[in-house]
Amino acid sequence: MGHERNDDRKRDGRHDDVDDLGLTRLGESLERFVDHLGAPPISILSQLHDRWPELVGPGLAAATRPVELLNGVLTVACIDAAWASQIGWMEAQIIRRFEATFGSETVQRVQARVDGRKTQ
Repeated sequence: MGHERNDDRKRDGRHDDVDDLGLTRLGESLERFVDHLGAPPISILSQLHDRWPELVGPGLAAATRPVELLNGVLTVACIDAAWASQIGWMEAQIIRRFEATFGSETVQRVQARVDGRKTQ
């Protein structure tokens, strides 16, 4: 019986994330939206912020923060040019740690930008 309803939805052009009232589940809509933009799943973005010190170490994490992950490019904000250089030197290591932590090849490049603000 429930399967008939799902089949009817697909014939109607509605997706599985639409309930019987025609309302779309917010989380699933957001996931599709960020995927369309070229961003990874929201869960990875959230965990990236939470686990940043684990990926780069506490010293570097205190002076930097991930600000964007789009189309395979992780952008990291740094408090000054010296820390931005450190991100550049560690690019391959950051990518490997990201893959090991998240099981994903989402990051293909890391770029740093200096914004001068405190990171925490």
